[in-house]
Amino acid sequence: MVRTIRTEIIIDASIGSVWKVVSDLRTWGEWNAWTKFGDVDENPAGTDARLLASFDGDGTWKEYACQILAVDHDRHFLNWAGGVPCGLFHGNHWIILTPESETRTRMEHNEDFTGLLPALNLGMPFAKVARNYVYINEAVKRVVEARAPD
Repeated sequence: MVRTIRTEIIIDASIGSVWKVVSDLRTWGEWNAWTKFGDVDENPAGTDARLLASFDGDGTWKEYACQILAVDHDRHFLNWAGGVPCGLFHGNHWIILTPESETRTRMEHNEDFTGLLPALNLGMPFAKVARNYVYINEAVKRVVEARAPD
């Protein structure tokens, strides 16, 4: 069984402006109360990282190992994954941007969870995670729309 989270938001800014915020994993902690990354390089694709999650957005962080699979500047695609060995739990998380116009961008923010624990609704507070993706989307929108256009 695959548990899925699918969210999207329209942001009133160019795809480049949105990508500038979304793709800079080193600065997620400046605007994001729910997810941030530790130990990420300037060009993190293909590297291991630490993902820190605050399920309640209260500054209490849980740490997870993950791999940054893609930071594709041409496709505006960000992808990371992590999990527990032996098929117990795996999460594949991605954000993809598509232009609606020169000044509007659609951000899709998704994750697939597989393994025994998600199938049993264990291993993660899935309802909070889904809610937090909506909050993250709204935070990206606020940050990007508050900045001067490119």
